Amino acid sequence: MSTSDDTGGAASLHLPRTAALGPGRGGQQRLLVDAPAGSGEIYLQGATLTSWRPRAGKEAIFTSRQAVFDGVRAIRGGVPICSPWFGSGPQGDRVAKHGWVRAMAWTLRSVGATAQAGVRALLSLEHENLAFLYEVVIEETLRLSLSVRNTGPAPQEVEAALHHYLAVGDVTAVRIDGLDGQTYLDMVHGGAHEQAGTLQLSGPTDRIYTAEQPLVVTDPAAGRRIVVSGVDASHAVVWNPWSQGSKGYVDLAEDEWPTFVCVESALIRERAVMLEPGQSVSMGSQIRVEPL
Repeated sequence: MSTSDDTGGAASLHLPRTAALGPGRGGQQRLLVDAPAGSGEIYLQGATLTSWRPRAGKEAIFTSRQAVFDGVRAIRGGVPICSPWFGSGPQGDRVAKHGWVRAMAWTLRSVGATAQAGVRALLSLEHENLAFLYEVVIEETLRLSLSVRNTGPAPQEVEAALHHYLAVGDVTAVRIDGLDGQTYLDMVHGGAHEQAGTLQLSGPTDRIYTAEQPLVVTDPAAGRRIVVSGVDASHAVVWNPWSQGSKGYVDLAEDEWPTFVCVESALIRERAVMLEPGQSVSMGSQIRVEPL
């Protein structure tokens, strides 16, 4: 049981033996999980998962060594939650990029063991007439589920995305399958295009695909593939700043870009949801790792 007074509402929370709550980088509160089915780390700031290792596997999530853990800036890496809007929002008029959820302190509601020898954590956040619930299940498969409910008196338009930073051995050798024939917006070079065959990154990449099927990230340098499946998601986003873009981030080391690729599951843009008072929407993702 945690007894700290600075635990995001978790001072009286009962934890299984496979989980511990305490200060992490920058003194920020985090939940550490070390279970037979997998291990992980979740910071209460942004409800950001910063680590996940399936049983007998290597780290599957990238978090920058220069990430700032000050309780203000969003954590660079892990799985940030982009909501209640993505980017600048459906109409392009929102100021805080990717919304305010990823930078706010969440409340840890419950932590328990699962039947598959893992750990389930439930976190919540209420702000600006929106109530968020986020479930993280750390097992041999990582399962993430986000729900948003409108608690206010007026309709609200909501977007949501799970911004997975996947750890890879060499992004220049990575192949991403599952996008063939899908339309995408190229946010680097502009325009709408259709993906032909396997995606291989060769420079700065920021693409928003209309894709709902699982994506397979083959990483020869690490000897594995990572399968990302969106749940009730409408889009997939693929991002890497490459060497050119990395120089513009104070919280990302210039030599780190080859070690990650972002493959995001999203409910965004034309699929943004207008929530009437009392209505809710849910989306999520599942990630598993397979050897080559």
